[in-house]
Amino acid sequence: MKISGPPQHVFEYQLASRSQSVCFFFLFAPKAAASEIGMPSPAILDNESLQDALREQATALRAQMDALHSRTTILDAKKVALRRELEAVMLEEAGCQKEMALVDRTLTTVLERVSHIFRIPREILTEIFRWTLWPEYTRVVGIRIVPIPPWKLGHICRYWRETAQADPRLWSDIVIDCTDSRQGRRPGYYGSPPYNPVSEYPLEALATQLRLSGTGCVSVEFRLEVYKPVQHPSYMMALLNTLIAESNRWIRFTMGCRTDHLGGVFDPLSQVCGRLDRLQYLYVGGGDSEWPKQLNDAFSVAPNLQEVYLSLNLSNRAPGPSICWAQLTKLDITAEADFLLDSLRLAENLRELVFTDSLGVEGPHPDSSRITQSTELPELRRLSLKKGTWILRYLYTPKLEYLEVDWESDAIAPFVVRSRCNLHSLNVGSTTSANIITVLRMSPDLFHLEIADEDGYKWYDELLTEVFSALTLKGTSTDICLNLVSLRFDSAVPSARSSAYAALCNMLHSRRRVPPHLQSLKSIDIGYCALDYTEPHWEQLDAFRRDGLDIVGLGEPPSDTSDDEDDF
Repeated sequence: MKISGPPQHVFEYQLASRSQSVCFFFLFAPKAAASEIGMPSPAILDNESLQDALREQATALRAQMDALHSRTTILDAKKVALRRELEAVMLEEAGCQKEMALVDRTLTTVLERVSHIFRIPREILTEIFRWTLWPEYTRVVGIRIVPIPPWKLGHICRYWRETAQADPRLWSDIVIDCTDSRQGRRPGYYGSPPYNPVSEYPLEALATQLRLSGTGCVSVEFRLEVYKPVQHPSYMMALLNTLIAESNRWIRFTMGCRTDHLGGVFDPLSQVCGRLDRLQYLYVGGGDSEWPKQLNDAFSVAPNLQEVYLSLNLSNRAPGPSICWAQLTKLDITAEADFLLDSLRLAENLRELVFTDSLGVEGPHPDSSRITQSTELPELRRLSLKKGTWILRYLYTPKLEYLEVDWESDAIAPFVVRSRCNLHSLNVGSTTSANIITVLRMSPDLFHLEIADEDGYKWYDELLTEVFSALTLKGTSTDICLNLVSLRFDSAVPSARSSAYAALCNMLHSRRRVPPHLQSLKSIDIGYCALDYTEPHWEQLDAFRRDGLDIVGLGEPPSDTSDDEDDF
């Protein structure tokens, strides 16, 4: 043992053990201070027991160092493994980033090449499909060549097909079209093969459409104007039975055909009686044929039926439809007047009536002795008469707002006076000016007036002149139709235009002189004959148009092309 150090009593002990050495440093104060902290005094440093203690302590420390060294080795190995794993993850991330960049470039290229129509969101595309397949277009079961059936929507792409099939409303209108109108072909026409609906309307297609329509309401339409169902009775009955199974979902039923072509094919329709809780609209059109007996039992019970369209030869000489007239709100019917009047007495809730006399204006009047009083329609708002206008003598409609009469009739004015109805819209054909003016005086809230020239009425120019003069405001209590918004008439012949258009300009001047907040007239429609700029009164009417009045049918002024010619 070697002792050296400064006077502060610093001692160094060096113990050699194999290849290692342990150094201990003791820094202590004088003897008294060393005893206080439990350190040995210099006097006893040569004691062998102290050396043994130091050896044991060195051995323990060496063991701790070996343990730490082993732990450090393990941690270093783990560190190396984690570093390698991190490098692998970074390589994988770099590969993913390259793939993402490639996908982005590919997607950008594809989207640049694909039309925007294929990238429309599903909700917007569905709404476009619904507007495309509006009832005015054709919805057909099967493979018929038609404008736009729902089947064609699925032929564009998978996205369109999935979108179309996911919307039940696109498949809710079922049309069995047997008119064979494809390419103008008719059965046996110009040597064409006979029409066979079996190949045109597979039952599987009908079942598919019913499935895609979900559980909501469906409209059913049979178009059989030319085709005779008796040609293929078993197949037509199979189609009908498939539809009858879903009759509790019918909301509209339409059948256009001659009833004498039906045979016994439509006899199964009697099975739907009592199942038509959702039916609201019924259309049966057969031209000159009578009401089909097969339909009487079918539609006698339909608690929600509101709209009926009958284009048949209906009269009191044959049984008519047994429907609940009292619940109807709209009736469009072609029949004889006596049948209509008897039916209207039961239709107390009717709000709209369109009537066409099947016998024409020259048809016989009903027996006057049988008609003891007028037929009252207390809820009627709209009335349109196409021939047979003489029935106005037997109608009483106190709430009527819209009246359309497309034939000459002297019964218009007495009808309005008797009913005391306040019309909002009047559409009349050729009649006397006195009739029209009387109706105008009885209609202070009239906002639309239309006077049609039926069959070239020779007094049309004189009639317009008198009506326009009556509509001219004079600032007195005799002024009529102060709330008139729109006016439509047909242009008179060129040789007679001056008087009618002079009265029209005077009427417009009188109505434009009132304060702006009282100027109600907004639109003038001259009709199908445009007034050319070379005609009299064109400049006056053009001035009204520049002042903000909407005038339809007024020709445009000649375009000034002198500058363009100079440039050329």
